[in-house]
Amino acid sequence: MNVKQVLGGIGLAVALGVLAAPARGQGAPAPGTPPPAPGAMMDGGRAQRLDRMARRLKLTDAQKASCQAIFARHQDSFKAGKQALREAGKAYREALDKPDAKVDDLRSLNRALADRRFDLRMEGRALRQELRAVLTPDQREQAARMEGRMEGMRMARGGRGRFCGGGPGPWGKDDPARTANPMP
Repeated sequence: MNVKQVLGGIGLAVALGVLAAPARGQGAPAPGTPPPAPGAMMDGGRAQRLDRMARRLKLTDAQKASCQAIFARHQDSFKAGKQALREAGKAYREALDKPDAKVDDLRSLNRALADRRFDLRMEGRALRQELRAVLTPDQREQAARMEGRMEGMRMARGGRGRFCGGGPGPWGKDDPARTANPMP
């Protein structure tokens, strides 16, 4: 690595730090503040997403309360589904690493992984359908436009979501055929 590369990297880091500095005052913890408990970040993130959605879609207080109840109803199912997906993925990866693994066993584990992913997608679909029922037609239209932008950003960064294999997201068009096929 030469001096130009090092200086360029430092300059880029400084520039990004300057650009991010105004955002730091908007809800970021003060320097030296202890990090939140592990579960608190997830709940805070969901609350922030709901607040952002409420602002953008101009949800009424009643709609916001309904959305919170819907998210709470599905929380345990999502948590269990994500855990099952992680376990199926781990079992599949471990079997792939074994040189004496049989193809039929790998196929079975691959199918189990695809099934867990599909189950999680269907849970998300049920959540989206419940959320859509709370929205007015204009809000549904706005949410679909917002989702179209999010889908474009997801595809630009590589296409797949963390747990569900990517896809249309909370307001887009569901296509179960995309996830019905086992992973390669």
